[in-house]
Amino acid sequence: MAMLGNRSHFVDNGAESGPLCLRSSSLRFLPVVAPHWFRPRRFIASLAVVPLLCIGCGLRCYAVPQASEEQATNTISGTVINSVTREPIGRALVSTADELSATFTDDHGNFELTLSEVKQQPGGSGVAARSPVQLQAKKPGFLTDYGMQGGAMIGGSVKDVTLTLIPEALIVGEVKFPSADAADYVEVQLYRREVREGFARWEPLIPVRTRANGEFRFAELRAGEYKVFTREAMERDPLTAVGNGPMYGFPPRFFAAARDFATGDTIQVKAGETITANIAPERQRYFDVRIPVIRLQSGQAAGLEVVVHAQGHRGPGFELGYDPEQNAIRGSLPNGSYTIEASSYEPDSGTGTTTITVANGPVNGPPLALTPNVSIEYNVHLDFSNAGNPNLTGQPVYVYLQSADEFSNQRGGGGRYMAQGNPPALVGVKPGRYWVQANPSSSDLYVASVTSGGRDLLASPLVVPFGASIPPIEINVGRGTGEIEITVAGENSAQAQAEGVSTAGGGTILSVAGSIDASRHISLYCIPLSGNVSAVREVSGFYNGKYYVTLIPPGDYRILAFESASQLEYRNPAVMRAYESKGQTVHVVSGQKAQVTVQLITNE
Repeated sequence: MAMLGNRSHFVDNGAESGPLCLRSSSLRFLPVVAPHWFRPRRFIASLAVVPLLCIGCGLRCYAVPQASEEQATNTISGTVINSVTREPIGRALVSTADELSATFTDDHGNFELTLSEVKQQPGGSGVAARSPVQLQAKKPGFLTDYGMQGGAMIGGSVKDVTLTLIPEALIVGEVKFPSADAADYVEVQLYRREVREGFARWEPLIPVRTRANGEFRFAELRAGEYKVFTREAMERDPLTAVGNGPMYGFPPRFFAAARDFATGDTIQVKAGETITANIAPERQRYFDVRIPVIRLQSGQAAGLEVVVHAQGHRGPGFELGYDPEQNAIRGSLPNGSYTIEASSYEPDSGTGTTTITVANGPVNGPPLALTPNVSIEYNVHLDFSNAGNPNLTGQPVYVYLQSADEFSNQRGGGGRYMAQGNPPALVGVKPGRYWVQANPSSSDLYVASVTSGGRDLLASPLVVPFGASIPPIEINVGRGTGEIEITVAGENSAQAQAEGVSTAGGGTILSVAGSIDASRHISLYCIPLSGNVSAVREVSGFYNGKYYVTLIPPGDYRILAFESASQLEYRNPAVMRAYESKGQTVHVVSGQKAQVTVQLITNE
């Protein structure tokens, strides 16, 4: 503490005990009446000392910054609601995607978020303009409509918004072993049925380990279809762990009481729902399995991927490994019939398969011989007879194969082969079923057909058998696309004045008169009647009350509009038959715009 004159004090604790107070964040002069001991000269000297003390003590003396003329304060208000119950959600965090602005909702789910944005440049309207901003809401126990990193893109004139959060679903249960000493724990695996590019497949989620009491819990789940099972576990009872003695374990057990993935129950989960799935593994004796491998050449790398399918059904569950020292597939399995598939890696990739039966004894199976994986050539044919400018530089299409298997061991689908080489070809393709994806390199091009040996590969998968050559893939490419303008019947006519807004997750938001309801999503699909899945379009753009589909190949289409975000399995003929009498058909001509009005397909 320093003295200023006889009675003036420098105070650093915020107490206004003297005629002059200096705080760490501001300089305040309080009006006082001079007492009898006041001396002008000494007081003026004291004022001269104050700045030096501020510098010496490291205190922050500054003025409150003034708002720049190039900035304007904008406020967005709104509500966060539960997508299932439509009730408001309190204490939810609402922020911009960059998290520079954030706030919490009150007990009624309402929020007010202040943003600072740049004004229009000279020549504009002179009114502060805000560029579109992406908002997101978060709260434990809830999921967002737009994905973990997504949000609602709010246009510049929107001042009020309704955001939704989806209550998480849970799958909980207990693994009940026949005895308390059977196993310390077991891993529980969950698969979810995902639709990607119009095709559904089962994909794994991260497994969980049971607690000491056998309980498990999968959280943060979305509505959908799931399968759950226990992974293999060997018995921990020390009385059975005798050298060269019998081995016991617990094979994979699929909910409710199935022994393979195909026959396991599919669990239908709704948003906010908790499903109980108890599993009781069965104790069985395991027997040694050894299968020699005949490789393509002795100099190959040691790596080998081994997949085991039980009961003749493809799917996850049992596991065996590769022993490079013995050049054999080894492990143990309980009684049953199994298909063993092994694949080597590049540069000399090959695949082999064999079947074995375990019947109360060890198995020394017949050798599994690897056969080379195939390379598939493709030819691109250009038909620009109706195009005004036939000039084209570079590759007209990008080609790859996507696995059509109903399940995957990897998240995201896996099993993808990209074209490589010059001339380009699909190299090292394993036996299996694949969708041929041909994407035009230019926006005015479209894929007219894809065939191999007379088989339409836009309507059905390419089948690659073991050790057989595949006829070249023939791809016909055309030039000259059209446009579709879509109106959804029953929508408020005021939407014609709405500002176009879309979501980061691909859904569409309806905006009316400066307000926006981000809890409303409409999914639009343009499905070609020809079966050409490369021409399928998922529509997410909304502008002036209309939806626009641009750069679409000529042909006939069925337009389907769903009242909520939907993943349509358009590659599945059985699924699409349900929509043959729904939607609206439209004919698209190259260089022209087609107009159509469709009815919403409501949730059932």
